[in-house]
Amino acid sequence: MNRRRYLAVSTAVLSGLAGCLGDTEYTISSVETEADSHPLALDVTVIDRGIAIESPGRLDITLRNTGTQDVTIKNTGVWPLGMLGLTLAGESVSADILLLTDAYEQSNAVEVRPNGARRDSDPITGTLATAESIQRQYELIGRRVSTAGTYTLQGYFDDVPLSYRTGEDTDWVAYHPTVTVTLTEQSVLS
Repeated sequence: MNRRRYLAVSTAVLSGLAGCLGDTEYTISSVETEADSHPLALDVTVIDRGIAIESPGRLDITLRNTGTQDVTIKNTGVWPLGMLGLTLAGESVSADILLLTDAYEQSNAVEVRPNGARRDSDPITGTLATAESIQRQYELIGRRVSTAGTYTLQGYFDDVPLSYRTGEDTDWVAYHPTVTVTLTEQSVLS
């Protein structure tokens, strides 16, 4: 191989690797949930800890009715959890990272864009029967994560992801579960 061709191939390969080496990758290092006095409980399980540009991290989020009667749930976007996001603990009210799920693609009320999202504000209601649970898998896409840190789970557009009531005559109660997700920076070369 002559010197010019070698230099051209080497430059092309190094240029291609430079983009890969510049992308920060993250790891879901911990997820913690706190129990509360609501008739609903939220369980969060890490399915895939690594968050890269090409490979998202994955969380299974399960909403359970732990009460003794049916619970009517109201939210916007998709039922029952709405559009979820993560915000840096102690930072802003709006979510920093949109969590993605297949339910968004099946909904006419949600539109996800490369650097944002839109949802209809029309309320959606449904009933979660006693001892019933609903599970959704959510993805953390690498290009949506900008920094490591401890994040709290909330609605992407609203601090509170959903409201509920246990009877027709009762008032709606805001449900804001306490869930923290810690993301740590991962070395790309390791």
